[in-house]
Amino acid sequence: MLTAALALNSDTGMSSRTQDTANNLRDRILRGAFAAGEHLQEIPLAALLGVSRTPVRAALATLASEGLLDYAPKRGYSVRRFAMAEIAAAHEVRANLEGMACRYAAERGIDGETARELERILAIGDDILAKGRLVDGDREPWTDMNDLFHTRIIALSGNRLLADLIDRTCRVPLASARVIHWYDYDALKGSHLLHRRIYRYIRERRAIDAEALMREHIYQGIDQIRQRIGPAGQTPHPAPSSSKLRTE
Repeated sequence: MLTAALALNSDTGMSSRTQDTANNLRDRILRGAFAAGEHLQEIPLAALLGVSRTPVRAALATLASEGLLDYAPKRGYSVRRFAMAEIAAAHEVRANLEGMACRYAAERGIDGETARELERILAIGDDILAKGRLVDGDREPWTDMNDLFHTRIIALSGNRLLADLIDRTCRVPLASARVIHWYDYDALKGSHLLHRRIYRYIRERRAIDAEALMREHIYQGIDQIRQRIGPAGQTPHPAPSSSKLRTE
């Protein structure tokens, strides 16, 4: 029995490492960290992610099954090319679905505890903006804040099917709320003002206004991405490393 328990723990640990590796690699692909068509090799990826080759190999197979990677015999895995039209279409679908989520959340209403939770999330963005500039250390907190704000609104819609459809849409690279274009402070500030207005409309149960503003909020990202993607597809031009950002 002890041997069986140890084997189970080992399998569970490996499964967890594989899942964590897949999540990490998926997030990097969705953020555009790898160029379209880029060949992904196990050894460099293992070094980058700080794991062995075994979970990397399993993660690559998982992401290929999700359609994020292409596989060719004797050549291995490469990042799938997504045309600008596909990325723009994903944004349009996401804008309408998340707009619907906002409308449902506003129609259902939110209680005081939920309102305080959303305020705490938004306060993270407020603190970053209060510095008057962006620093490298703020990128991940902003990304987490942005993603959590959108995720919580989707959850507040109370519609699991809608949440699943949004998740599928966000599997197209550069269509996720975790995509951060780190170079435009003024645009970041405008984006966060929209966060604040969306939250206020939900709190005031202005369902139609909340839906329309969320659609506008996400649509704003499409032109920004068009400016940064080359004609070949999902390859963002390197952003300046200064201190400005835009996000959806």
